[in-house]
Amino acid sequence: MKDLCLRVPRLILLGILVGAALAGCSQLQIAYGTSEFLIKRYADDYLKLDSEQLARWEPSLKAALKTHRAEELPGLAGLFDALHTASVNGFDQTNTRCLTAAFRTLYLRHARLATAATAPLLAGLTPAQVQALEQRFAADYADDRIEPGTRDLRRELRKRTKRYVESIEEWTGPLSAAQRTLVADVTGRMPDTTQALLDYRTRKRERLIALLRADANATNIERFLSAWLVDYQDLPPALAAAGDAIGERMGELLIRLGATLDQAQRKRLNSRLESLRDDLMQLQQAPRLVPVGCPAAGIEPTV
Repeated sequence: MKDLCLRVPRLILLGILVGAALAGCSQLQIAYGTSEFLIKRYADDYLKLDSEQLARWEPSLKAALKTHRAEELPGLAGLFDALHTASVNGFDQTNTRCLTAAFRTLYLRHARLATAATAPLLAGLTPAQVQALEQRFAADYADDRIEPGTRDLRRELRKRTKRYVESIEEWTGPLSAAQRTLVADVTGRMPDTTQALLDYRTRKRERLIALLRADANATNIERFLSAWLVDYQDLPPALAAAGDAIGERMGELLIRLGATLDQAQRKRLNSRLESLRDDLMQLQQAPRLVPVGCPAAGIEPTV
């Protein structure tokens, strides 16, 4: 659901904390151990912060990371445990729907934590930094915008398939030609959200810049970010429907591709899921795992 991850301009610790988990167990340990440093470096690079701004933001960032370690790592460990169980038993409609719901719940929890951590930083930007941020948004739009009549949809579908294949192979090892064809079939039926998402993101960024120019306080900025990134309060119906459709295709891909994995692929996948679950447990000071209730039918995720 990468196309529907509607985020603040990458100033969300979710990108490091969850992204690191998807990168692999050794990288997870390193990234989590250095997360405060990495996040501050990224924020400084994006916004050109001065030392006083970073110092003022540091308590908010430390609090968010402390909360994440205590309250979110158990849920992440539970999600990877459920993924491991489903992979061992076989992905089906029941456990796939449950896992999708559990992932969405965890994403929203992370997004809410991230907006709370990001708002004080944005509230403290100077007019010059706000202007630089607006210019960066404009540059992003120029890079992402596609001139009418110039799109090569077949090429875009091939690139989408390649991205999915490369991501999947990180977990399973090389896919066969037949498996690659399967990925192309499923991802090729995902709705095209390119222009609609770009338009929506642009409108929200414009609104964010307006708030910053009006010297909005951290509370108001957090309220705006939460409405945008957590509650999806004004998400266009077409984008909401596209998100549901992409989720359905992702579930289909898990089920169909999972059924084709050979012994080596399944062993690699299961080993990585098990290692990530264990690493997420070890990162906790008082290790615990919050079950998500999958794959039993009719049981809602409890994350």
